[in-house]
Amino acid sequence: MKSFPFLPLALGASLLTVLPLQADVNSDLAFSAFSNVDLQALAGGTVQQSRGGLINFQRGITSQSLYVVNAAPAVVQSKLIHWNQSSHSNLKVWLHQSLPQQWTTTDFAGLGSLPDNSSVKALRDATAKFDPSNPSLQLSKEEGQMLVTTLAAAGADPFVGVWSQILSGRISNFLNGRLGSETYVQSDGTIQPLSELKNLLHADPRIYGQYQHLLNQTPLKAGTVATTRLAPADLYYEVFDVQGEAAIGTGAIYQAASPATIQSADIEFYDSCGIYVTAELDQLWPVTIDGRNETLVWRADLVSAPNIAYLHGTERLASGMVMLEEVKDAIEAFRSECQ
Repeated sequence: MKSFPFLPLALGASLLTVLPLQADVNSDLAFSAFSNVDLQALAGGTVQQSRGGLINFQRGITSQSLYVVNAAPAVVQSKLIHWNQSSHSNLKVWLHQSLPQQWTTTDFAGLGSLPDNSSVKALRDATAKFDPSNPSLQLSKEEGQMLVTTLAAAGADPFVGVWSQILSGRISNFLNGRLGSETYVQSDGTIQPLSELKNLLHADPRIYGQYQHLLNQTPLKAGTVATTRLAPADLYYEVFDVQGEAAIGTGAIYQAASPATIQSADIEFYDSCGIYVTAELDQLWPVTIDGRNETLVWRADLVSAPNIAYLHGTERLASGMVMLEEVKDAIEAFRSECQ
């Protein structure tokens, strides 16, 4: 799993100059799976983790992690916005690119310089051989028809062109509050990314309650008008490996700060295959350990994927353990760049 900007200047200054107060650790983590936290162990490099329990959503799987970064909260907050996972080969993120505020289809040109490996080749082959009657890619009916028409007329490789159009349309619909109209047409039915995200975010009422105020200011909240929405701290697209095949995803990061804490929500609302949607929630608190000013980070990973629905018993348990290991790898790579 992947670890899995355009930030208005005034908003960026207000977020990054907030100096949170010292955390009351166990009280602040009451919404989480962790109690009796040992800050000394976390400061020594331990990543404490908890596999999400059974949730009332058959395609969903979740986890929570807790760790300390030897840096101030503002530094960690900025890194969450700007981190490029593709610099760590073990994470198998082939491309991660932030988009400007006024993006165009030309801003997806990075799709033309993906690495030449079997993972990316599988994505290119799935694009070139797309069959709407047996779709191997997660597209709407209209996107599938556009791809078929383009393939039939193309005199050259249409890969970058068609995916630039698809991603641009998905981003525009998300930012303009139209995610509810987006679908993936699958052989066994239609998937709505907004419904998948809401099911994941409501799976644990305590976590949802902790993040409700921030999430209500994003396009996920039905009825939220554009003038009351937060601007994303980052808008991005990326290409990453899912079980041997590259997937193209796009998402947005939203952040909010108070005098006591900083929250971040990374919402990946479109993925081309293997995963339906993901959300990464992070919360940051300042802590003082042995006289050093550091940051306590709580993280939740929420994933909806087609194959999860068919896992039961030991298979689902094993899948959860693999997820924890992959999240831990991402955390260790992230932390190495913050300190």
